[in-house]
Order: sequence, then C-alpha cells, then structure tokens
Amino acid sequence: MDWQWLTLTLNQAFTWTLYNSIEASILVILILLCQQLGKKHFPIRWHHAVWFLLLWKLAVPWSIDSTISLYNWLPTSAWASIQEAHPPTERIILASEALHPHESALQLDGSLANEASFSWISLLSLIWIGGVFIFAITMTLSTYRLLSQLKNDVFVQDEAILRVFSQCQKQMGITKSIPLRVSHQLTSPALMGIWRPQIWLPENLLDKLNEHELRHIFLHELAHWKRRDIPVNSIMSVLLILNWFNPLLWYAASRMRQDQEMACDALALTYLQESEVPRYGYTMIKMLELYARPKQIHFTVGFSSSKKQVKRRIEMIRHFQKRAYTWTLSGIVVVMALGVFTLTDATKALGNEQAFVVPAEGESRRDFTDPTILSIINKLNTPVKAAAAGKVLKAEYNIKMGNQVILEHKGGYQTVYSHLEKLEVTAGATVTQGQLIGLLGSTGRSTGPHLAFQVLENGIPVDPTKLLENGKTQ
Repeated sequence: MDWQWLTLTLNQAFTWTLYNSIEASILVILILLCQQLGKKHFPIRWHHAVWFLLLWKLAVPWSIDSTISLYNWLPTSAWASIQEAHPPTERIILASEALHPHESALQLDGSLANEASFSWISLLSLIWIGGVFIFAITMTLSTYRLLSQLKNDVFVQDEAILRVFSQCQKQMGITKSIPLRVSHQLTSPALMGIWRPQIWLPENLLDKLNEHELRHIFLHELAHWKRRDIPVNSIMSVLLILNWFNPLLWYAASRMRQDQEMACDALALTYLQESEVPRYGYTMIKMLELYARPKQIHFTVGFSSSKKQVKRRIEMIRHFQKRAYTWTLSGIVVVMALGVFTLTDATKALGNEQAFVVPAEGESRRDFTDPTILSIINKLNTPVKAAAAGKVLKAEYNIKMGNQVILEHKGGYQTVYSHLEKLEVTAGATVTQGQLIGLLGSTGRSTGPHLAFQVLENGIPVDPTKLLENGKTQ
C-alpha cells in the first residue's frame, strides 16, 4: 500500500474539510442574523429555504473564485498559522529513471521513499477520520436497530382512517402510494423512506385523536413528503458526520429542522380553510401533551417538537396568512446576495497575484507519481534562492528530507526546499525574493545532488510549474 499517497490524500481531505467548515460557520452566523433581522418581513418558507445555502457550501467541493467573495476578508496569515507546513516525503522518479532505471544517478531506495512523513496535521487528520468512522457506524447502527424494530409493525386497516388519509393525498395532489403503519416503538408520528415512503403512527394515537386531528397529522406528514424533507435531512446527517468537530454546524442542523417543521406547518395550512387554522394549532398542543419528549431520529421527519418550538409554531399559526408560504422579492434578493458572497471562493485582486521565481538553476523534472514535486538537478553547492519574499518557518535537518527550508508567503502560500547541502537562513528570519537560502545538495534519503521543490496553497500541495509560469520566470 502506498502510505505516502494515502497520508497526503487524508491530509488534503482534512485540510479542505476544516477550511470549508470554518467558511460554513461564517455562513451560519450570517443566516441566523438575517433570520433575526427579517423575522417579520420574510415568509416562513424563506426561513427554511435559506439553509440550502449551507447544504450547498458543505456538499459541493468546488466554487467560483470571486473578488467580491466574503472570504477575501479572512486573514490568510492567521489561516496559514493554523496549518503548519506538512510537506510529504517525496519519491523522486525522474524521466531518465523511467527510461533507464539502471543508469540514473538519482535512484532512491523505494522502501524508504514510500514512507510518509508524520506531522501534527497528520495526527489531526487521523483523529478526524476516526471520528467520521465512529459517527457513521453509530448512526448506521441506530438506524438499523430502529428499522429492525419497525419491520414487523402492522398496516392500518381501519377504513375510516384510510379514507381520511386518501382524501388528504388527493387534496395535496400526491399520487404515490404511501402506506400507513402502527408502531409500538415511536412516540410521535413519523415519515420514513426516500424511495418507499411510509408513515408510522404511535399505537395509542388512533384512539386519542378525532377525524379532524388525524387530518391535520396527515397533512403535516404529507407536507414533509411533498417538500422532499427526508432526502434533505439525510444529506445534512452525512455532512454532519464529515464535520463532526464543528458544534456550530450541529446547532445549525437543529435550527434547520425547526424551520423545516414550521415550513411544513405553513404548507399544511394552505390546504385548510381559514376557520380550520386555529384547530390545527390545538392539534399541535394536544400532540405536545401526549408526547412531551419526542425522540429525534436520523433520516426521518416527524410532527411533534419541544415546548419552546411549539410555542414558536403556535405563534406562526396564530398570525398565518396564505401568502406566508410564497416567496417575496426581498427574500429572493437576500438569498441571492448570500449566495454570491458566501458560495464563492476567495481570490486576489487583479495585479496582486503572488509571483514565484525558479529557486535554482538546473534541469527541472517532475515526479511522475506526484506532479506537486519539482526536482531541479545540478551540481553540488548550486545556489538555492527564495522563490518569493516571506518568512522562514523552518530551517533544519530532517532524516528523510535532509537539510530543509520552509518559507511562508502572502496569500496562504508556503514553499519547501529539501535535500540542501547547506542552510543559509534560520527559522524566524525574513527573506526577499531571490535571496540565498541554501546550497543544492543530496542530504537525507537521496543519492544524487538535486533540489526537491514544492509549493503549498493553504496547506495543500499544488503544481509548482503553474505558479512559476504565472510569475513569468521560466
């Protein structure tokens, strides 16, 4: 197994997840602020729909660079300090090696070259992936146990109840067959199943609600299906597993489900006569009395909620108007503005791009297995210069990389110079572009004089040749 590739991939995945989670936290704060400021101005549907921006931010791994992105204001130096440089141990395979493996003067010991370097970012990556597995297994087992307990539940046979349910389906324009089942385990009504949806009702519920109250329950659960809330909740649950370390996202998911319940209430109320609206609120109060502590289950959507949330929902029902479920121009504008400023990536203003120069003279070749490594081959003691102005993060000997210098630059960039014969700078020093930082050598695990050069952007290795070309130095 290629441990170097595995470690690098894991580090990159964790680094991206961490940075994306930080950006998502900023979006959560903005959403909560907009909800608070627009509490009386934006429709109920908007309060839930705006959370889809967070889903997009967490789920989509790419976005467009924009000079108006909110994240341009993030201090890149602070972010770079979070991510101490963690260059992988490279396996230098030159073009000449691929063609003439027995003639190359720069062959490395394969068993040694495949070993991945270990750093604190690697440790954090292991903790992160361990947490992902634990949360994924726990959530899967809890869901499996619940489904195992429910698989033998009987279907509702009462014709009067089925007639009410069928009328609700027709009224909402739902043609898909959705069975009704009676549960001994659940403490409140719940809709489950993405492709084969079913509604479960607590065993003692049917005897305690009249026909009108059952109709309110059915309209609410069918509203969940019509709004596709189960797939949305499932996606959010998976994203929470990947971002388990961020408590703000867990809070955001809880608020999202609360707003989801209110949006379902609003949709259900649009199918009721104005005189029936207060009775819907009474049904909710009755459900709270029957099931004071409903159990929240992943990949399901239910009816009941906490007392605090019910109070908020009752207040919405009391002032409900049919237009509360429609979009407003102001709501659309706010969502679009949040998307433009938060779903784009930071970029530098034109003319402020970081420019890099080739750090040493010689023949440049890239590793076939890792394009982020540039090997510059030349005579021993060839001057090695700083590719850009910056600060020396490290200048020390590494058993695998030999004498190594790591520089930190503006824009979240870092450059790594390995296998040097001699170091000409010390940690903490400030260097200018083109300043001598060391002499080309063959220290560490290397059998020929060369410079192993890498560039990292926000802690992630990138192709150095593209940046060198942008600097117009090659």
